[in-house]
Formats: sequence, structure tokens, C-alpha cells
Amino acid sequence: GTKKLMVGHSLYDFWLRDWYGVDPADGAGLWVANVTTSAQSANLRVVNGDSVSISQNNAKYHYAGSAIPDLLGGVTNTISYKGFDLSILTTFQVGGKMYDGTYAAIMHSGTYGTAMSVDMLRRWQKPGDVTDVPRLDNSKTTIYNVQSDRFLTDASYFAVKSVTFGYNLPKNLAQKLSLQNARIYFSGENLFLKNARKGMDPQSSFAGTTDNVYSPSRILTVGINITL
Repeated sequence: GTKKLMVGHSLYDFWLRDWYGVDPADGAGLWVANVTTSAQSANLRVVNGDSVSISQNNAKYHYAGSAIPDLLGGVTNTISYKGFDLSILTTFQVGGKMYDGTYAAIMHSGTYGTAMSVDMLRRWQKPGDVTDVPRLDNSKTTIYNVQSDRFLTDASYFAVKSVTFGYNLPKNLAQKLSLQNARIYFSGENLFLKNARKGMDPQSSFAGTTDNVYSPSRILTVGINITL
């Protein structure tokens, strides 16, 4: 898959082809060339003084970071004032990387009946274009979208997991209603997620890979608790 087991490296270190970018001349996807490989010399180019390859088979592999974050945690608090209370739970991650294979699957040249990412609008279209998305070329989709650090993304995120805002009726007002206690509240779950790419959920996998899964549903609740 996206890892390589090696003495001295973590189980969560990514081992991927070294993506170089897009050739402004013809829109071809480029990898850093494996200079120890003499085969497929016809696929080698020199761009800005660097030895690169237009073939994934002659791409250099390298360790490209880890799925393990530098910092992972959460913050929660409850504030109360004159009958009102507010509770917030947030979680966050700083550092770590994620291989977004789900995103890679929609960064293609197009096949009838399949979706494409809006990022394909940034594709190379004419000589001189400087972009990070290769040209539309259905014959090259498998090549350009092969596993590489092109699809390795920062996994840092900040999420608001839950917020609850409530109000406890004053005792004298509750007693007038023949109640011991009464509380009205509003709560929300999975309200906000900020990360490097919309649609990607770094919380879904500790191993740093994505799957076609549903994101957690946003839930809004209004309620009342009473004690007779």
C-alpha cells in the first residue's frame, strides 16, 4: 500500500513515488527520476536542471512523512452565569499526513458517468501554463494518478464536536408552573471541521488513508427537561 516496513522507521511512515510536478511545455505529469535505473531512458527529461521521468515506472520512491501527528487533543469547558450554561467540546490535530486516495480517484481525465473534482479546472491547457494538475489525457489517467506524494495532504484539523446552550428557569418561576426544576436547551453535534481539503476527514483513520465513508452527521437538538 502506502507504507514500507523498514528497520528504523515507523509503521506509519509513507513510502511513495516522489512527484515532481507538471511540465509547462506539454502538461505531462513528472516524477523525480530514479537515477539508478537505466531502463526507459526515453521517458527521462531535464526540467529546470532536474532529472525527471514521465513514467511512474522510473519514479524514485522515498519516505514522505508520517501519519502520526505531532499533537492530538481536545478542549472542553462549561460556563454558567445567572441560569445560563454553555458547554463546548473541540478536538484538534497538529501535524501528520494523510494519503487522500478518495481525492485521487476524482482527479482524472474523465469517464462517462463518473465525477471529477473541481480542481480539474486548474489543469494544464496550453504551453506555458504553470499548474499542479496535468493535462486531460484519458490514456494517462492511470499513470498520473498512481500512488505518489502528489496526493499526500496535511492531516491537521480543528473540529467543534458539540455545543450545548441551556437556560434553567428561576426557582420561583418554576414553582409557579408547579415544577421543581425546568431547563430549556439547544445542542449541536459535529458542527464544524476545518482542515486542508474540503470533504476529507482526517479523523476517520489513524493510519492516514481515506475510504468512501459517510462523514459524521450534523445533529441539531432543542429540548426541555422538567422535574415535577
